[in-house]
Amino acid sequence: MKKRGFAHRRTAALCAAALALLPLGTGAGRIEDLTGVAYVVEGQTPTPIQPSQNQGQGVTQASGKLNSLVEDGVIRVSDLERVAEEYSSVPDDFLSAISGKKTITVERFEDYAKEYKLSSQYVQRFIDDYFVFKQGDSYQYLPVEKGAAKHRYNWDNLVHYSREKDYVVNGSSRVVKGIDVSVFQGNINWNAVKADGVEFAFIRLGYRGYTNGAVKLDSNFHQNIQGAQAAGIKVGVYFYSQAISRAEAIEEAQFCIDELSGYRLDMPVVFDLEGAQNSQYRTRGMTTSTAVKMVSAFCDTVENAGYQSMYYSYAKFLAEHEGLVAQLEDYDLWMAMYYRVPFFPYNFKIWQYSASGSVSGIAKEVDMNMLFLDYVPS
Repeated sequence: MKKRGFAHRRTAALCAAALALLPLGTGAGRIEDLTGVAYVVEGQTPTPIQPSQNQGQGVTQASGKLNSLVEDGVIRVSDLERVAEEYSSVPDDFLSAISGKKTITVERFEDYAKEYKLSSQYVQRFIDDYFVFKQGDSYQYLPVEKGAAKHRYNWDNLVHYSREKDYVVNGSSRVVKGIDVSVFQGNINWNAVKADGVEFAFIRLGYRGYTNGAVKLDSNFHQNIQGAQAAGIKVGVYFYSQAISRAEAIEEAQFCIDELSGYRLDMPVVFDLEGAQNSQYRTRGMTTSTAVKMVSAFCDTVENAGYQSMYYSYAKFLAEHEGLVAQLEDYDLWMAMYYRVPFFPYNFKIWQYSASGSVSGIAKEVDMNMLFLDYVPS
């Protein structure tokens, strides 16, 4: 594990790379934390919000911080009705059932959720001590770890456009727009991507086969990294792992280092950690202990080669593996959750909020990400 001070410098460098366009990677210097509290870049002025062409005119503000919607185990029905307007899936029968009431308990709300098959996204807005996931008609409630460091993002600042999201404080956007791509996006017009407001891109460098375990290069990797950098987009890379041991994670990191020879990166080299989609996946049954060892091994290996590191995973995987986030607090996290308003209390630096984005220059759907410029550690 790295010492906390090093992790803070790494985070400062990550945010500075997106803002100040200072390259990271082999031979590049780091940007120190200038304030000791919030990660900002000296001399940077927040940019007033200007929707890109894909954002359209439909703008809505997130409706309140999650904790303000529950008080002493009681939910106001007016809040249930107001938040329901953001989710087309909330059935009218449920709204009729609560109509005329002033409040209901959280326990009663959970009963209503099961009875009316409410979406997990909607239910989660009123549950703040558990992750809520849905499996068929059943709900899975996973406890939030009290010992893990928490973020301090305020989702009152989250703004929804027709196709994108923003995080706006005092009229100024405090995030950087990014995407991540692989061969599945086909041939990309990177100049058009840049013109559409994309400031950074994570490009898949390679992957490990989910059954035979062979390590392979993404066939569009070199084409993509060269095109993105030529267009002036800040670039990081990710490796889709199916490693099952520390040794295999190191092998994947070394594969990345070898393929990056001759390139300078602006963003981290990312270990993409995901669960098994079916029983054929070699990673099925991965333990928290194994996952921690693999993330540490991969990140330490690429950092020892002079690159910034980070790990990526999705909220459900992280919640199911109790203790994982807490044990990896010294490594920056890129978190995926496709909720209108995310529920992920732990520290993270980048939010992948959609897998169905639309960006000029890319014919197919693309993952959308936001990198937060301001981050206040707990």
